[in-house]
Amino acid sequence: MANLKKNLAYNFLLSISQVLIPFVSIPYIARILDPEGIGRVSFIDSFTYYFLIIAEFGIVVYGIREVARTQHDALQLRKTVSELLVLHLISSSCALLLYGITVYVCWQNINDVRLLLFSLSFLLVNFFACEWYFWGRERFKYITIRSLITRLLGLASIFVLIKQPEDYYLYYGIMVGAAIANMLWNMYTLFREVPVSFKSLNWKQHIRFTSVIFVLNLFSGITLLLDNVLLGLVSTTGAVGLYAYSIKFVRIGSALLTDMFLVLYPRTVALMQQQNKAAVQLAVLKSVQLITLLAIPAGIGIFLLADPLVQLFLGDKFQAVRENLKIIALLPFIKAYSVLLSKQVLIANDQEKLFLRSVIVGGVLFIVLTLVLSYYYADKGACIAIMVAEGVIMAFNYYYARQTAPFLSLFHWRTAGEALAGSFLFIPIVWLIENMSASPAVILGIAVACCTTVYFLFLLFILRNAFVRSVYKEGWAFLKS
Repeated sequence: MANLKKNLAYNFLLSISQVLIPFVSIPYIARILDPEGIGRVSFIDSFTYYFLIIAEFGIVVYGIREVARTQHDALQLRKTVSELLVLHLISSSCALLLYGITVYVCWQNINDVRLLLFSLSFLLVNFFACEWYFWGRERFKYITIRSLITRLLGLASIFVLIKQPEDYYLYYGIMVGAAIANMLWNMYTLFREVPVSFKSLNWKQHIRFTSVIFVLNLFSGITLLLDNVLLGLVSTTGAVGLYAYSIKFVRIGSALLTDMFLVLYPRTVALMQQQNKAAVQLAVLKSVQLITLLAIPAGIGIFLLADPLVQLFLGDKFQAVRENLKIIALLPFIKAYSVLLSKQVLIANDQEKLFLRSVIVGGVLFIVLTLVLSYYYADKGACIAIMVAEGVIMAFNYYYARQTAPFLSLFHWRTAGEALAGSFLFIPIVWLIENMSASPAVILGIAVACCTTVYFLFLLFILRNAFVRSVYKEGWAFLKS
């Protein structure tokens, strides 16, 4: 338990950096680049990452699970790592071929050799991607330190190199450079720790497991990565830029919660293998309560503060993002809860095929809705499409999770009611502050501080929420020690 708390702390630090660094860089980027430049970068970035999913071939999730299972058997761990690396080399070669064909077909939407070269470099270095090894070994201190260093270097590069709208390609180059640095660092560390051998390997045995996850990732990647690409096919690069920054805000919030499951996932797999139902129930219930108590007020806060949020961080060129944020404000809750059901229940119980059904339905629905709605309503149509599709995926995940683990309680209605009650207190607070000041910085600063304080005091002392009280007691005990 002590090790788990340390891992969660490191992961929380990493997630905070994932929030704070964009909030430092986005205001600068939004005022230097224009929506068209952001749209071009977002299109090629989403395009490239989808081929990374093809190259990954389901190895990441499967690799985490297998490394977690074999980490105490040095010989089996070495064999597993070697076989998965070979499989990834083969799948990456196939992905590179498909990438070349698709680039030729979609060149009109890319139309920039510099962006293509950065994209291709990313795909080539990814041949030896091995992040799954460190997640499976629960090496979260290493992951956090490595990522913080590369992210801070990337942030410094943005302020040094990007000076005019034409520098959009450098922005993408910095993003790719940070990712490549992480991969090279991983490769160096892995080959130092594990005596990898490519002789007498049976890498084909893993295909029947990774192929299911691969198809699953292809469809789940539709809403996560192909949104910018689909929008770009039927609308303008400016619309892609507006949508990209809209979805970026809410995905940053979602990442604070969904990244937590990367820490809990290997531990849940171990508990499932031990058939420790009580411990699994406790882990799932705590996760549900945490998601509910954080994501619901975050969504309502985004809805109420969309105007000053856009004014402060994006400026005049991105004013259309305000309405988009109001449409997708509750996406952090929908996404986080859906990931919990899939990772902590379905995949942890080797039920990838059930999760696959969910993402196939949601992915196909998203493609249809995005192409139709974005054709008529551009970025707003894409926002509506992703809300509907992610909601459908969450509903299917819940249904299949109930079938898979009927002994688990998967939602806590009392906590949800208390979170809503506390969040409704934001309405008079925000209204009062907006009537007292016209400065977006003042409105955001005071509103966030007041709403956060009132919300947790209300839960702690008025509703006496058990989860919040336990967190408060543990935090107070830690400070006293």
